[in-house]
Amino acid sequence: MDESSKEIIYVASENGEADEWGQNSSVARKGTSQSEFEDYDCEYTNEDKISLKSVGSGENSKKKYIQSEMLSYKQQGSYDIPEDVYAFITVAPVWSGPFIFACIVIATKYIVYVTLLLKIEVEEFNTDDIMAKIVKFFLIPVTVAMQEDLMAVYAGLANARYDPKVLEISAAATKWKFALAYLLQLIDGLLSLIVNFSKMLTTDEVLDVFLNFAALHFLQDIDDVFYALVEKGFFGDDMEHMATVCKQISWPRRAGSTKFSQFLTSLDSLLFGLTFLVCLVFYFVTLFLRNQIE
Repeated sequence: MDESSKEIIYVASENGEADEWGQNSSVARKGTSQSEFEDYDCEYTNEDKISLKSVGSGENSKKKYIQSEMLSYKQQGSYDIPEDVYAFITVAPVWSGPFIFACIVIATKYIVYVTLLLKIEVEEFNTDDIMAKIVKFFLIPVTVAMQEDLMAVYAGLANARYDPKVLEISAAATKWKFALAYLLQLIDGLLSLIVNFSKMLTTDEVLDVFLNFAALHFLQDIDDVFYALVEKGFFGDDMEHMATVCKQISWPRRAGSTKFSQFLTSLDSLLFGLTFLVCLVFYFVTLFLRNQIE
């Protein structure tokens, strides 16, 4: 069959056949919902899509084709719940073993970060090594990008949205606990960023800067390590079962079908850029204050 004879056939998703994107949209997805797309009036008709695929010439056509492909991907996709102890905050009942276990692990990370912050003194924000200053400048975006918990929150805010259908899997996975998990992880990520960035600024030698990066990075993985042990059954069958329940949950993905939704899908880029800008400003402020003191 040549390209000119191909057709895109639309069949309602509830019939269990291919939709207008050629995908089977009746396959059950964990915790997903298509409500966001029910009232969406697609800008491109079937003829437009066929034309874009067959012609594909010109920057405008390529851009429209990419947009249509990304919209299709996001409509059909979902956002899996991260595999760490924050999943227990969302899914496990309050006062249950997994929920309390998650709180203990999170509190441990908080205590470690706060303890390290208390050991960092403002007077140490100085260095006379020009090479160290240059290295620190170029490591600022690396420092931000390495914050796994913070990046997970940014990505979740931009891509995932709560769906009440998840209550069919776990009655405890309410919307407020969904928000609580992100809040606790945000605090975790910010504390980690402050510790790593502050320690980088207080380090004078170039080699020590890189060593501190490696030394502090393992703290971010504390929750992941304990979650992995739970999955392997080190903390009992009930805990392992809850980890299995968490694997059954995924959230609907934002597709950017409205202007507000398009803004939300850009939050990860905006928040990353804002975080980088704040760190950059703080870096130059510390250099300026150091020069004023001298």
